[in-house]
Amino acid sequence: MKKALITGASSGIGFEYAKHLDQNGWSLDLVSYSEDRSRIARESFQDSNNNYYHLDLSRKDSVLELLEKVDCPDLVVANAGITMVSKAGESSSLQRDDLYYLLCGGVIDLIEGLLPRLREKDTSRIVIISSIGAVTPMPKSSLYASAKSGIYAYGRSIGEELANEKISVTISLPGYVKTNAHKRAGLDHLEKKIPFWMWVSAEKVVRMTEKASLAGKSTVIPGLAYKLVKPFLGLDITSKLWKILNKRN
Repeated sequence: MKKALITGASSGIGFEYAKHLDQNGWSLDLVSYSEDRSRIARESFQDSNNNYYHLDLSRKDSVLELLEKVDCPDLVVANAGITMVSKAGESSSLQRDDLYYLLCGGVIDLIEGLLPRLREKDTSRIVIISSIGAVTPMPKSSLYASAKSGIYAYGRSIGEELANEKISVTISLPGYVKTNAHKRAGLDHLEKKIPFWMWVSAEKVVRMTEKASLAGKSTVIPGLAYKLVKPFLGLDITSKLWKILNKRN
């Protein structure tokens, strides 16, 4: 039986990824911050042998604890994260440290800690859930975007490095995904403001990301609308349009 390690597994993309793999006979090590959400989520899974860990992955000691407890997986899905809105110059050092470690530094520590064991397997896969914000400006979310950009660059780089070691690395760059993350970040107004065609379901993100990973692709941008605008990301006119669509109070 194949085993997957999924972080941020009690909601959103992580939860849908866990459901998808569970339905396909995988054994799962599921990591989440919230015990309450995890308790509700586990009712959806078929395999009673799944393992559940409740850890704050914005803390280095939690990542080290996880590395000590889990067996080496065949698939790593690094998904844990939060959405943070902060004007430039208005965040605290603690907020920045926690966000950067959760979204970038901690992901690197987790993957680097697993790599010696992953190399011992015949084949293995790594999936990193980054964000479209890694490749396009996000005013008032600069910290989030820069952390996602950092883990995107890391994933692309190790993907090239590990290409001949039977370890594939795929970075997913979703845009607006229909999850509770925006609501928890106080951004629930975006559901009405952002055009419907810019939203992608978590299920679709998982389907497209897993398909890309199995095909050995280095990156995937889930959703037709985002795929169509990919060649124009970074251009001034695209950045201006994105800024208008994402204008926040």
